[in-house]
Amino acid sequence: MQHQDVGVPVSNSHWIALLSGSAMALLAFALPMDIFGMDYMFTVHMVQHLLLALAASPLLLLGVAPVGLRQFLDHHQGLERGIRVLTIPLVASALFNANLWLWHAPPLLAAMMEDTDLHLCVNLLYFITGLLFWWPLLRPLPGQALSLGGKLAYLFFSDMPMMLLGAGITFSGPLYAFSMTNPPMHMVVPVEDQQLGGLLMWIVGSLFFYIVVASIFFLQWMFRQEKLQQAKEARLDEEGQDEDGSHALSDAE
Repeated sequence: MQHQDVGVPVSNSHWIALLSGSAMALLAFALPMDIFGMDYMFTVHMVQHLLLALAASPLLLLGVAPVGLRQFLDHHQGLERGIRVLTIPLVASALFNANLWLWHAPPLLAAMMEDTDLHLCVNLLYFITGLLFWWPLLRPLPGQALSLGGKLAYLFFSDMPMMLLGAGITFSGPLYAFSMTNPPMHMVVPVEDQQLGGLLMWIVGSLFFYIVVASIFFLQWMFRQEKLQQAKEARLDEEGQDEDGSHALSDAE
């Protein structure tokens, strides 16, 4: 008997999200650190990590077809068990923020900026912890979803450490220095570059991100409530029509 593979249907919205997320990831990984010159290398690093953690990760999760993901994990049950543990909201939030704070410690950031391979690994960590962070919010697999209040609380408490780190970087004196081999030099990150990078994390990555994402979830909740109310009213109308028909039939008899 021949085995025929059944294709997994993918909607247009999935394709758009998948292609957009892939483009964001490729841009982040391919973006040269010195694209704006030596004076803005820290800002470019910040753009990279924001693209990977807050743009590419959620778009790729939205682009994955749930049926295809379910089929894949059915054949990799160990991976699925690991994902279930790592995407517990408290665990996912802790891993996301721990990775963020860890690699902005001055000695570790200097080591990362001096080593291309380490920089690539760190970018992968931003991407992976971004996937874990977004998983409880987007739920690419069927399961117990967070309520609206749960999502807003998760966003708020996950966002606070990033907001504090961004504000600290913005208002601190020069924190970062590293050595370069091409050209050979010891470079101190300029205050303007550090402040701009800190502002990106603080304003774009924290305040703006929280307001936009929280608003999207709130609007989705409102639309769902409206649909439920319309369905309830339609059901009551049908029941009322059935009762009227029964009364009319009884009167005719």
